[in-house]
Amino acid sequence: MVARAGHRQRGQGLLVVLVFLSAFLLLVWASLTLASGAFLGSAAVRADTRTTYALDAGLAYGLEYAHLTGTHCVAVNPSAFILTYTPAISVTVTMTIPAGCSNANQAYTLIVTATGTTRTGRAQIYRSSVAPNPWLVQWEAYQ
Repeated sequence: MVARAGHRQRGQGLLVVLVFLSAFLLLVWASLTLASGAFLGSAAVRADTRTTYALDAGLAYGLEYAHLTGTHCVAVNPSAFILTYTPAISVTVTMTIPAGCSNANQAYTLIVTATGTTRTGRAQIYRSSVAPNPWLVQWEAYQ
């Protein structure tokens, strides 16, 4: 009897193993696809974060430069500086005089650019006579 029961299967066990193996391989393929997408996405987020930090550092640098130089409505451009990321990012700050700037109403428009990105940081700063830090940010934008 046992010998006849073995003859009746005719490869059904192999079929179950092949179905299980294909389902397992499909699961592995899907998980590897998701993992590769996550790794590629994290590299893009890391690069975007570095350039955003570089632009923000340039705005802070321009604000501090205006504070330290104490100029009054004179277009001055601080020297570029290097952030030692990998790869290094060179940040350039351009300070222009907005309309309405006077000794009583001192202000600058800052335009910050960084290597490795087409984005720019823009801000307008003004001198306050009542604040503890005399230079404050009027507005700030990233493009």
